[in-house]
Amino acid sequence: MENPEARSDARDAGERPSAFGGVASKIVLLVFVATFLTATGVSWVSIQSSGASLRGMIDRLYPLSLEHAARRIDPWIRAAQLELERLAHHPTGELAGEPTTQLDGLVIFDADGRAEESWGVVPETAADALASPHGIAAVELPDGHFGLAIAPHRGTGDRRVVGILSLQRVVSMFEVELPTEHALIALVDREGRVLAKAGPAPGGRPLSHLALDGLRSRGQLRETVLAGVHVIGAAQPIDLLEWQVAIVTPFDAAYGSVLTAVARIFAIDLGIILAFSLVAYRVAAHVMRPIGRLSEAVKRSAEGESNLAIPVVESRDEIGVLSRTFGRMLRQQRAQREEIEEANRHLLDRNFRLEQANEVLNQLSITDGLTKLHNHRYFQDHLTREIRRVERSRESLAILLLDIDDFKSLNDRLGHAAGDEILVRIAQILVDAIRGSDLCARYGGEEFVILAPNTDAQGAYELAEKVRTEIAESSFIVDDSMRPLRATVSVGVAAFEGNRLRFFQQADQALYRAKAAGKNCVVVHGEGLHR
Repeated sequence: MENPEARSDARDAGERPSAFGGVASKIVLLVFVATFLTATGVSWVSIQSSGASLRGMIDRLYPLSLEHAARRIDPWIRAAQLELERLAHHPTGELAGEPTTQLDGLVIFDADGRAEESWGVVPETAADALASPHGIAAVELPDGHFGLAIAPHRGTGDRRVVGILSLQRVVSMFEVELPTEHALIALVDREGRVLAKAGPAPGGRPLSHLALDGLRSRGQLRETVLAGVHVIGAAQPIDLLEWQVAIVTPFDAAYGSVLTAVARIFAIDLGIILAFSLVAYRVAAHVMRPIGRLSEAVKRSAEGESNLAIPVVESRDEIGVLSRTFGRMLRQQRAQREEIEEANRHLLDRNFRLEQANEVLNQLSITDGLTKLHNHRYFQDHLTREIRRVERSRESLAILLLDIDDFKSLNDRLGHAAGDEILVRIAQILVDAIRGSDLCARYGGEEFVILAPNTDAQGAYELAEKVRTEIAESSFIVDDSMRPLRATVSVGVAAFEGNRLRFFQQADQALYRAKAAGKNCVVVHGEGLHR
């Protein structure tokens, strides 16, 4: 018996479209479909271009206003510090009559912190500036506003001068930089208090605090929700203070007008397109019915349906030829699809295993296998990055080099297993003692190294002494006898002074001095022995 599919394939091999059964009438629908797609694409491109243009303008304007506002703070404070340094050299009793254009108040404190003389507005908390590491503190003024209490870098003997600046002066600086009438520029301290602001608060509510978690982008605009209002904004730190200047504006105020206009244009275009498409559909519905059935079959085939029956089209026009040709193609693709899917499954599985292996190898390459700390290689790479960073930022950087005292004798006496256990326990003590920003690594053998950013020599010494004490006071149980064992470390400390090679050599020399001084001690390079 002859195969029906083979008979159909043989007939279609010599079949040609009928001259009288063309699809000229069907071109009407194709024209309207092309019009619909083209108009829709143009409208969409218009919307995207307008939105991108507007966002680009805002992305330039708002960060620029924020940067200018932040830059106005530093010169203002520096000028006040210079004036305070000049006034600090006047004899006692002459400051009250000294003219000043920068200060709103002035007070002199003796060595015990008591006010000797004052002038202008002086809050009770003005002495906070003397305790601040930057010599600057936020204070609340009698009028309910905030101000700055500033102490100069250089005093005169036991006398300390503190000047008061009202932050209301900042408001006029910020108002000049407001990019729009809806924008808000605010000076915010570390606790999120709004010390000074210019412009309306989002939502029209009083604004005393501003959470900067959603805006910590160093000048790059971000979207967040503030006081229940969808806003865009950014924050930028101030060099002299641990505060930030933030700019905020409601999202609707920034983008609403243009988006509304674009939406109206799109709605008009869409209405016109739909009207013409409806006319085209009415005209060509009958002609398109076979194409619709064939399209549904193509869609189901693309979705992976293998046992698909193609609708029979008996006409000898292009649609009939296409449907029968597509049926043959489906039969050929079924076997190919199964082979491809099987090959893809094997490939995905191999890629997954390869990625896992690469991840494990990468982690092993930078990790010490015994202590699970970073190894010597990773430390050297991290040290290079940190030195480049502090050379740009001028921040402090310290290194602590630790060596377990008499570790060789411990190994010889108790065995390498006990020595390894001591190394692991000491590594855990180091990890628990350092900050999250510090790096602890096993440098080699019984040596460990700690790299402490934003830490001067005194801070590094305090950290080293803390580590040394905790190790010396810890008991190590390393064998079945359950007898506690004591271990100590010697620590060499150095602060970065601009040369990488000397940086490590100084710490190594300090460690050598600690060993020579009797061990179980801390030596800071250039500052002598500390126990």
